Amino acid sequence: MNINNILITSTFFCLWLTSQIPENAQYSIGLFFIFTLGILHGSNDLSIVGKLKEVATLKRLGLFLSGYILVVVIAALIFYVAPKIAMLFFILFSGYHFGEQHFHKSIKKSSLTSAILFMSYGLVVLFLILALNIAEVSVIIKDIIGNTLDANVYYYCLLGSFIVFILVGIKYYLDHTFSIKTVAYELFLLLVFYIVFSSSNLIWSFAIYFILWHSIPSIIEQLDYLYKEISWKSFLKYIQKSFLVWLISIIAIGTLLYLFKDDKQIFLPIIFSFLGAITFAHSFVISKMFKKNPPTFKK
Repeated sequence: MNINNILITSTFFCLWLTSQIPENAQYSIGLFFIFTLGILHGSNDLSIVGKLKEVATLKRLGLFLSGYILVVVIAALIFYVAPKIAMLFFILFSGYHFGEQHFHKSIKKSSLTSAILFMSYGLVVLFLILALNIAEVSVIIKDIIGNTLDANVYYYCLLGSFIVFILVGIKYYLDHTFSIKTVAYELFLLLVFYIVFSSSNLIWSFAIYFILWHSIPSIIEQLDYLYKEISWKSFLKYIQKSFLVWLISIIAIGTLLYLFKDDKQIFLPIIFSFLGAITFAHSFVISKMFKKNPPTFKK
């Protein structure tokens, strides 16, 4: 099962779809998948931590769940009282989380170098999305942190992240962790992302990467980890286990949107702030899953 070929084909299909459907439809479809598969992929963390040895007992599981909820609540409060700090950590955590999901099978040993690789790759993807959608991003950033950032900030961050990624990639090539085929594939993939993101609006760009290249691969690996099989049957089990947490998340974000329904400009800031709050705890759980007992699924 070569999921990468499927993902690349699906990405180009989404690029074609961009020219076929109006922008409002892109927003609606993108948000639909973010609210369904996107949030769903982080809704089964409790089942994952239940398999980790250090939280195997009921007492420890309860403590972990309490801590998990506390982290989400604290993150949400930070977005409210210190949005600049929260936004910075959201970008860094998301960058690391995206990069770890992408490279964890290639990099078996955790180290400072691997952390830099994960972070730099994830930030390249994030800043590609942001830099290619400056107008929309500036409005959202202003609504979240209270002021806009110079457009050059996004370009410099993108360039800096890309340079670091290349340098670390060269290091892994020289020590034979990466083959020349791997290097060529990763650069090709970033070129594909550039083409797609430059042709799409912010939500559509984010949804394409977040759903196709992060959420779906994550769900597949979680199925393998939890049920030792990847099938529709295991996926239905996954949905059953995740449904309550997913429903609570949807109700929470729906409540926030209802409370601020008179301020249409705050719609996207609420969505990204909410995703930021749940990202902190979720990225920790997935990282522990990879380190403790990596899934056996091969791409």
